[in-house]
Amino acid sequence: MNTLEFKYLIQNAIYKTKYEPIIDVKTDEIYAYEALSKFELDQNIINTEEIFRKLHHNNRLFFELEKKNKKLQVQNYNENKKLFLNFDADIVYTKEQKDYWEYFLSYYKDEIVVEITENGSDDEKSTEIMHEFSSWLMKKGIDSALDDFAQDGSMFSFYLMNRSKYIKIDKSFLKQIRNNKNYLEYLKGLLKTIKLNGQKSIIEGIETKNDYKLVQELSCDYMQGFYFNDLVIIK
Repeated sequence: MNTLEFKYLIQNAIYKTKYEPIIDVKTDEIYAYEALSKFELDQNIINTEEIFRKLHHNNRLFFELEKKNKKLQVQNYNENKKLFLNFDADIVYTKEQKDYWEYFLSYYKDEIVVEITENGSDDEKSTEIMHEFSSWLMKKGIDSALDDFAQDGSMFSFYLMNRSKYIKIDKSFLKQIRNNKNYLEYLKGLLKTIKLNGQKSIIEGIETKNDYKLVQELSCDYMQGFYFNDLVIIK
């Protein structure tokens, strides 16, 4: 997509959200939902990963799209549970953007958790922006989650980890454990560290009954994945 096509998308796409449940490991009850973006243009579903990856280098259009998207995600949500919202730090960069998101996030601060994502954040400048965003959230008293911990190609940062209330462990961890049981000990150690730090752990990628049983045996707080698809809400 070129710039004109992105502008057309932002103005004309149908914005939808899939609300994916985050499940309490001990009680099996829904603790929260994560808002996942879906876009439909001319009756075709658009690949959101491709959009966010390309818009990472077009700050103005990315900001405009996410303003509209996040507003709808919150307005369409009527569950009495926390809502996890994905945020790329690159849309909280200029003074205009910081002012806008400060007002928006502060208004909903008791209802949301900001997931810090790495959509295309692959250079030192992006890392600096993510660190600033994380500190900014902490100063404003807005809960944050470090998304996709241990995902292939993701950045490991004690700075971001220490400033997050929730650590979301990427689905690649369970994938590795299926192939090599030794990684289970690594996961146990990570979960213990998260607990000792007074943080909450969320294991992503629960796709099968075996995944579900495994996580129930671990010292983990919450779980999330396709296994709970029957509980997904789309609006």
